[in-house]
Amino acid sequence: MFKKFNILLFATVLCVTVTAQETQYFNNIYKHGDNFASGMAILETDDGYIGYGGTEDPGNIGLMLLLFKIDKQGEELTWKPFGEDYHDYFMGNVGGSILKAPGNGFVICFTGERSGSTYASLVKFSENLDTIWKKEYSPEYRTIGVNFSRTSDNGYCLTGWVWKSESEYSDLLLIKTDSMGVFEWHKTYGGYWAEQGTNVIQTPDGGYLIGGYFWKPGTDHSLDAMVVKTDSLGNEQWTKYFGNPDIDDDMAFVQMAGDGNYLVATVYGEEIITSDERRGRVAIMKIDTLGNMISIHKFGPNKIANHIKNFKNNNGHYITSGYYYVNEGLLFKGWGLKLSLDIDSIWMFDYTFFNEQDDRNYLYDITPTSDNGYIAIGSANVGFTQSNMWVLKVDSMGCDTPGCATGTWVRQIYARIRGEALSIFPNPVTDHFKVSGFKAKGHGNGTIRIYGLQGIKVEEIKIPKNAESTEVDVSAYPKGIYYLQYVCSGRAMGSGKFIKE
Repeated sequence: MFKKFNILLFATVLCVTVTAQETQYFNNIYKHGDNFASGMAILETDDGYIGYGGTEDPGNIGLMLLLFKIDKQGEELTWKPFGEDYHDYFMGNVGGSILKAPGNGFVICFTGERSGSTYASLVKFSENLDTIWKKEYSPEYRTIGVNFSRTSDNGYCLTGWVWKSESEYSDLLLIKTDSMGVFEWHKTYGGYWAEQGTNVIQTPDGGYLIGGYFWKPGTDHSLDAMVVKTDSLGNEQWTKYFGNPDIDDDMAFVQMAGDGNYLVATVYGEEIITSDERRGRVAIMKIDTLGNMISIHKFGPNKIANHIKNFKNNNGHYITSGYYYVNEGLLFKGWGLKLSLDIDSIWMFDYTFFNEQDDRNYLYDITPTSDNGYIAIGSANVGFTQSNMWVLKVDSMGCDTPGCATGTWVRQIYARIRGEALSIFPNPVTDHFKVSGFKAKGHGNGTIRIYGLQGIKVEEIKIPKNAESTEVDVSAYPKGIYYLQYVCSGRAMGSGKFIKE
């Protein structure tokens, strides 16, 4: 077990319905020979996990994709480079670009290059990693494909960007295909400056919502999150830009909110470090169907080189991952963040495989598993050496060992991020407990929120102004571990954990 450094936020949900013995844990790296390996996307199958990334092969001239299978315990089953001589296959810059296909098999999205010309591609593989079909799309001078999703007609919508000529900056791209990957139509979006797409979903009205980013090449700190809304034929309805207008932000990922509005996930730039570096925090913005801001929620520490690489809706909560630079250790760490449907933080951890100065640990994708845990993938390497594919399996709490206990150092950052910890007594509890410490936390009436396993709010309790404590009845709660949050004047001011016996 390699040491992992974790950050645990106020509302971690530990109401466990799956025992530690039933949950698999591992933290592994994979590489063949002296060739680099990196993981970009992963899915669960009946007998393990399947996914893809990037690698090279001495027998092939050009970059290749990596297809792989591992079992439920993380043991390697299949390792298959995929590519052609004199032909580069690029794994992309965002995670999660893999989908289960209707019926069987799975589909991935990537970019290929042949004789100096780039194209977007979808490839369908069988569970045995055999190619079923491969489609190429090059509707403009140069075409880049990075992410995609399934549409209501079992087809696919794909995003990325294009260059329409050698002298122009990039435009954001949307491609629509049928269920066999056959091209149907494409649209591009943007003006004079550079625009690029990072994810796309179909909206309930049959249109499309595209996340991406915009920047002015040659201008420092001009990058902003970008969102485009279209109708069912890809005709632009509106384009909006989000983030700090004076500091670089990050790419945008979009999902549907539980109330029918839209969510935009990015990193919000907060402090300039150099002309090309900034500190920022993960930000989830809720916008209405016309693109108007409703609310913004920020999570985790303000870190250098903080980047988000995916954002997923898991039918009851949201999950996202990325990486940032840690000054204290002079290394990059991967991070994962789980959110409730109300956009409250359930947990946030950072993870490493290598943990010395200059080491790099990047997480590109994280996805739910059938044991209520998560599997994450990326790359890890010692210093400036070639990367290894990195796969991390954690439980519903985000821990890579039961209770985050074995071989793991857990640092709770209530005081710095979400206020000081509240006092709970008795704990463990069988029927009632007393929670105290409100008066010093804020002004006005407050609220205690208690969460269940999937981030669903179990109970909300009003706290009168100037109250110092209250009693909570949990006699009807199932046995397990719960976390609570104290909110006052719209701000999360404190938190605590209790065990129901």
